Order: sequence, then C-alpha cells, then structure tokens
Amino acid sequence: MGYKCLFIIFGAKFSVMLLLEKVFSGPLWLVIFVVFVSACQHEADKIETTGYNKFSDPVIAHIYDYQDQRDTKALLAFFNEEDTDYREAAALAFGSVQDTAAIRPLGFLLNDEAARVRRAAAYALGQMHDTQAIDLLSDALVVEDSAFVRKELMEALGKVITINKIHLLLQVKVSSDLEKEGLAWGLYRAGIRNVHDGVCIDVALSLLDTVNTYQTRLGAAHFFSRSPNLSLVGREGLLVRAAVNDPSPHVRMAATSALRKAVSPKVGQKLVEVISKDPDYRVRVNSIRAMENLRHDQVNKRLWELLEDENSNVAVAAAELLATQSSPFDQQQILSVTNRRVKSLLLAGMLRVAGNQEEVISTIKNEYENTSAPYYKAGLLRALGNSIHSTLFLKERVMEESSKPIRTAAIEALIKIRTDENFPESSQSMFAQLFKEIISTGDIGAVALISNAYLNKELNFQRAYKDLEFLSVVKAKLSLPKDNEALQVLNKVIGYFKEEEPEETRNTFNHPINWDEIRKIKKDQKMLVSTEKGDVVLRLLVEKAPGSVLNFMSLADSGYFNGKNFHRVVPNFVIQGGCNRGDGFGGEAYSIRSELGLKRYGEGAVGMASAGKDTEGTQWFITHSPTPHLDGRYTLFAQVEDGMEVVHNVEVGNKIIEIKKLD
Repeated sequence: MGYKCLFIIFGAKFSVMLLLEKVFSGPLWLVIFVVFVSACQHEADKIETTGYNKFSDPVIAHIYDYQDQRDTKALLAFFNEEDTDYREAAALAFGSVQDTAAIRPLGFLLNDEAARVRRAAAYALGQMHDTQAIDLLSDALVVEDSAFVRKELMEALGKVITINKIHLLLQVKVSSDLEKEGLAWGLYRAGIRNVHDGVCIDVALSLLDTVNTYQTRLGAAHFFSRSPNLSLVGREGLLVRAAVNDPSPHVRMAATSALRKAVSPKVGQKLVEVISKDPDYRVRVNSIRAMENLRHDQVNKRLWELLEDENSNVAVAAAELLATQSSPFDQQQILSVTNRRVKSLLLAGMLRVAGNQEEVISTIKNEYENTSAPYYKAGLLRALGNSIHSTLFLKERVMEESSKPIRTAAIEALIKIRTDENFPESSQSMFAQLFKEIISTGDIGAVALISNAYLNKELNFQRAYKDLEFLSVVKAKLSLPKDNEALQVLNKVIGYFKEEEPEETRNTFNHPINWDEIRKIKKDQKMLVSTEKGDVVLRLLVEKAPGSVLNFMSLADSGYFNGKNFHRVVPNFVIQGGCNRGDGFGGEAYSIRSELGLKRYGEGAVGMASAGKDTEGTQWFITHSPTPHLDGRYTLFAQVEDGMEVVHNVEVGNKIIEIKKLD
C-alpha cells in the first residue's frame, strides 16, 4: 500500500479561522499530531465490498477495533483520511472512547467539508461531557448552515453547557423543524443535569405545541419529566394539555410524568381522568406515579380498581403507590388479588401500617411457605423488610436458601429494616455483626448490597468495626471482570472506612472482537426470542454495535439464554434478562466494551445492561417506550421488529424459552 504526506485542507468554509483560533488555544501537541504527523499515513483507497455488512471493508473494521481498544492515537490518524466514511467512523468512535485529549482535534472536524463528519464530531464532543467543548460547539453553531448538523450541535451543547453559559443555547436562532428538535433535545440534555432557568422552561413549554414535530415535542416533554428542581407554578396548563391531548402516547406519558411536580387539585383531577380514559397503558402507568403527591379518597378508590387492570404493569404501578399509603388495608381483599407481584406489594404496605405486625408477618410467612414460585417468594421477603420483627426469619433465608433471587431479596429486606428512620439504636451492633457475616460469604450480590449500605453515612458503619481485615478477605474472593459491580462499591467502602482515596475498579481489555465472525453477520440479521408470553423478533444493529451483536449471537447460539428468567420488569421502562443468577448480579468471566452511537432509545430498543462504562456482559433489556436518559450511556444493539405486545406483557419471572437466528 502506498504512502504519502499531505497538509489538511478543510474545504472552503469561512468558519475555519474561528475554529482554528479555538483549537490552537489548547495543547499544541495534539494539533501538531493531527495536522502534520498523522497526515503522513497510508493511502487508504476506498475498498469496494459486497459483504454482509460494512466491516467487509478492512479499514472500517480497523477503526472500530481501535475504538474497542480505546486507542486514541490510532483513531486520530483517521481524521485526515480522504474517505468521508473513515473520518466519520473515527469521529463517532470518540462517542464511546470519550478521551478528552481528542476535544481539540474534534474541533477541527467541526469544519469538515462533509456534513455527516461534522455531525459525528459534534456528537463526540457532547459525549465528552467536558466544558472545554462549549465554545467549540457554540462557535460552530454561528457559522454552520446545515440544519442536519445544527441539530446535533445544539444537543451536544446541552450535554456540556453550564448555567452561566446557558444563553449560548437559548440565543441560537432556529427556523427549521430539525433545528427546533435540536433545541428541544439540547434543553433536555442540559435540564437533566440541573442546568436550566426560567427562560428554558418557557421555551420548552412553547415547544410542546402540536404544530411542532414529534421529536421536538418529545424532547420538550422529557425536559419537564426528567429535569430536577423545575418551578411549574402557573405553568401547568400547557403540560396538562400535552398530557391529555397530544397525538403521541410517548409525548403524553412524558408530560403526564412531569405533572408530579405540579401539585394542585386541578392537576390531580386531570390525572384521574387520564387514568380512566387514556387507551395506552404506559400513559396510565405514568399518571399513577404522578399522583404520589396528590393523594385523596377519590384517587385511592381508583387505584384499588386498577389492581385488576388487563395490563399487569398498570396493576403493579397502582400497588406500588397504594403500598405507600397510611390508611389501613383490607387483608382479605389483598389475599384475593391474583397477580402475585401486586399481592406482595400490598402485603408490604399492610405490614408497614399494621398495629399488630406479628399477625401480618404470620400471613406473609404463610404465603411464603405455600408457594414454590421463587420470584413471589422474593417479593414476600421484600415485604417483610417493613418490620424489624422479621429479622430472624430473613436471616435464616439468607443463610439457608439456595435460590439467588430469594437470598438477594432477603438481604434487601434486612437493609431496608436497618435504614428505617425509626430503627432502634439498641439493635445497631447486632445488625453490624449480621451484615459482616453476610458480606463475608463473598457472594457478589451480598457484597454489592451490603457495601452500598456501608456507604450510607447516616448509618455510621465506619465506626462499627475496629478491625477491617474482613473487607480485605472479602475482596480477595472477588475478581475482575466478573465481579466488577461488587468490587466497585467494595473499594469505595474500604476507602471510606480507611479515610483514603478508593482504589479504581477498571476491567482490563479482554474478549476482543472476532472480526472474521462479524463479517458473516447480515446487516439486518433477525433473531427470534421465544418466551412464555410469546415471540419477539429483534433486528440486530451490527453496523452500530458489532461487538455487542456478536456477543449476543454467540450467547444465543450456545443456548445460554434458554430457561433464564426476565428477572427485572419496571412498568413503562424495561424488561431485563440474561442473568445467570436470576437476581441481576450475574454474569460471566469476561466483559465487552460500551458502543455508544448516535441511535436513540425509542420504544422497543434493545440495550446492554452494565455496571458502568465498559462492563457489559450477558444481561440485556428491551424498552417499553422512549428512554432518552439512556442515550449515549448504554449500548443499543438491536430493535424490536415484531412482538412489542409480548414485551408489554412480560412479567418478572417469565422464562426465555430460546433465542435463535432467523435465516
């Protein structure tokens, strides 16, 4: 392959001088490296391929492999390639690598001749979550003429903007639908970081108007749903209108969720109306949750009626809210409920307010002994976490049960007892010894849960143990990458107890991508997920997340998922499976890297669960509805093509029968 040296020419855009001024204000070694050194590189002529996917082009495969290895220097070299595909792929790679050393070189690409390269650079700069990118993005917005790119620039700016510079986003002139979408999502990205003011709120309200596109309204609605510390006094009207009348259920559910921040009888009345009339169960679920601060007899009556809703997610959401009420429960009414998860939630509420807790505990124990369903048993044990009188029974379950979901639930219940604000001081020493005994088993779930309890400074565990050697013994039982989640919190505990900086927990590179196998995967390969509730067809996104797709297919081909449960179902959020323990703490002795591309989490998106960046393994989830707070944080590797009605009906404990490739 030939070699040549060249100077970088960024096209005939007047913005070059403005961006160069910003770029050269940073570390010069990177600028010199990008402009001159790495410009002397191989001549990568575009390779015409006829393979199943784009990785038949070895250069593209190399770029993605450098991304997987987090090799910043190698990726920067591709910023100078003549081929647009290569520059775009290299820029997008930094959305996953997130090395701030690439901020200035990415600033150069904001002036690339190709709009999609500029868009990729904007996305990558936002993914840095670093204020160094603010001026680069803001200045690019001044001169950028492509609405396609301006949209990404505004959203990226929202990820890095600070409150004292929020005007840089608000002053952007928007005229096209794409630009309005960018503004809405920019406000959302800033809002979820608590970066907003009154002007942001008013602008977002205007973007809820149905004259705007679906994406604009969705971004605005999620701004209100997810942004903390919003003042909605006097502004409820437009949110109520969106919650009741917007043509998209996705917008209605987000707007409905936001109404929990607007406490008023009028809003409460509208929420009851939504629960009664909206045809989409997800909107009803969010309406139920929004009423947490709007409790009255009319609401409670409606909640009890919803316990037998045709969609179990609605019933679960209603039970979760009822379990927090202070009025007495009717035991016979609770025991007549058919949905086991709902029943266990109501029993938890009944125990919490019971005058005679021993009687309710006896009822729960009786339910426990008369069922063989592990996830119902787990729910009943969590219910017992509302009374310290359950301590001995829960301890016995931790020490004697072999089922991981059951043991983990018992530990969670004990932690709930200990964290209760009325926990007696006389029992603190006993629980400190009990927690030491549990964590010393070295079970990954026990270590993670007890460690998180130890980190609660209000519980003062730091002074409960004179000898901390037991923590070192526990740590020696764990290993990376398999036990990353537990080691993360355990290292924090050791640092906290010893009053020193905690040891960093990071997986070393392992489980490299097999590119020969990747090239055999069809661009739109389908997978059939057969469950107890029916079949779901997934379309794999191999060109977006090759490592995750190959990992999923390899596990499926080996039969790994067969017989495993959906251990986690959060109403109108996700169903999650792939855990070899069944409690969410399982995995195998390897990890893969996060692949954080441009694609958004909409309804039916399939993502990799993780304990943080680059800790993915065997667990995955499917979304019930758009979840933009997962964008750029969790690998999205597939999309439901058929069978969303099955996804909406999956309950905790339902089994995966088989996952196989569709030819």
